[in-house]
Amino acid sequence: MKKIFLILMVIFISSGISSGTEYHGLVSVEDYYSNDSSSAYSFNLLNTRLRLDANKLNESGNLSFHFDGRERNNLGTKDYNSKYIKSERIDTLNLEYAASDRFYLAVGRMWPKELSLERVDGVNLIFQSTAYGLGLFGGMKPNPYTEEFNSEYTTAGGYLFYRKEDTSASLAFTSNGYKSGVDRQYIYGQLSSSLTKILRFYGSVTADNNQLTNNTDLTNLILELSYRPTYGRNLTFGFNQFRSFRLYKSMEFDIANTEQQSYYVRGDYRFYDRYTLYGKYERQSLQYRAYLTETKSSNIYQLGMRNDNLMNKDITLDINAIMADSYSSSYNSYNVEAGKFFTERFQMVFNGSYMQTKYTFTDYTDTVTNYAAYGYWFLSKKWNLSVSYDGRQGKDYSTNTVISRITYKF
Repeated sequence: MKKIFLILMVIFISSGISSGTEYHGLVSVEDYYSNDSSSAYSFNLLNTRLRLDANKLNESGNLSFHFDGRERNNLGTKDYNSKYIKSERIDTLNLEYAASDRFYLAVGRMWPKELSLERVDGVNLIFQSTAYGLGLFGGMKPNPYTEEFNSEYTTAGGYLFYRKEDTSASLAFTSNGYKSGVDRQYIYGQLSSSLTKILRFYGSVTADNNQLTNNTDLTNLILELSYRPTYGRNLTFGFNQFRSFRLYKSMEFDIANTEQQSYYVRGDYRFYDRYTLYGKYERQSLQYRAYLTETKSSNIYQLGMRNDNLMNKDITLDINAIMADSYSSSYNSYNVEAGKFFTERFQMVFNGSYMQTKYTFTDYTDTVTNYAAYGYWFLSKKWNLSVSYDGRQGKDYSTNTVISRITYKF
């Protein structure tokens, strides 16, 4: 990828000088270091990312190029490397052509414009009017395990979408193939709408074709209704369901038919112009053959308070507690976070938490203490630097992680 980065920068910087191409993007270098007392060695990884959006590549201004790629280098003695983890990854690499507001064409590696669940090495074509649109896509599908280009995985589909000021909706059908067989077929839909000025609804659904029974399985479902009568006051009711899906041709093993459902209500209330009281209750249920009846449900309670200007010193403070009787265990977690901008360009955030977990079957109790510090330097409009330290101390182990990142935006 080093060669790709260099070639891209040379090509587009030189073309920009002669044609007035507009560039936007970023280059970031991140160092990740972690040690664990239970491990014989530490990890030290250097991650480099380049995102480049080049617009107005032609005189008409309707041709653009997009690239987003990452490279990882191991600086330590050991790596997470395996045949499924590659050092170089390309997330996006495509050309876009928008002849008018009604026509759009993209060629290369991309997420189809109105379907972020899929990735395709191929073509995405859109016809649209002011509010409605039709999209078609197809081509190869990056290897789902390594993200490498290949000819064994394929994908194709289409979608309809609707966009207005207070409402957006889409409905898509996708068919994934593997070695000339049907690997997965699913339907995805989403709706986001402001029902009134104070009431908003969001929903999404994914349904898979079960090739063994020829039925339709509800894979994922998210429903959320938010009530916001005034600024700083909000009440939200939600439901979600997640179920594992199967790849019928490329997957050489069976998966457990696990299903998790969750009902929740959360709210926040702002008072005295700086305090916010918030809370959440969530009821989860897990359908899994390994769990007994009494371990299939979980109740989670959260209560917290934020202060945006502690002692008139521009200090933000957040204190919250979480109590849960989880699957075959129960835990209590207490968390505090404080942050402050010392100058307009420098911010520090400190975080600490204490969690105690009791396991039902073994009657074992574990305690974990977390402590962290984050520093953000906004050196200029283009440059920023961040450094974070995260420590964890358990009964029988400890971990320390340091992440530093420098980013240049252009």
